[in-house]
Amino acid sequence: MSLLAAEHALQAAQRAGDVDALEALLHPRCVGAGPDESVFSKEDDLESYRSGSLQITRLEEESLDVQEDVASGVTRLVAAVEAIQGGTAVSARLVYTRLWVRADEGWLVLAATLAPAAEPG
Repeated sequence: MSLLAAEHALQAAQRAGDVDALEALLHPRCVGAGPDESVFSKEDDLESYRSGSLQITRLEEESLDVQEDVASGVTRLVAAVEAIQGGTAVSARLVYTRLWVRADEGWLVLAATLAPAAEPG
């Protein structure tokens, strides 16, 4: 699977709340950082989907930059996102920057950040 295909598979899993697909795409030591400066593990992320505390209702790709070499790659996604988080509806334009590593099973996210995106203009 190409890195582009892996990124699109991850977006589809997020939209669907597909914990099994997310499990397969996240490195066991994956770490993420949110716009509120929170840091979360793979298990934290999976639990938010499992418990229903995070439900992404819309994730629409606006732009995507993919850079890869033999062992690693980076994706930078700008997306319009709508979600229910902790029972509250939220809507934002976000930038997801992900560091991917190539493993025997394919591309895995090792680290990720999400931050508010500048409004187009």
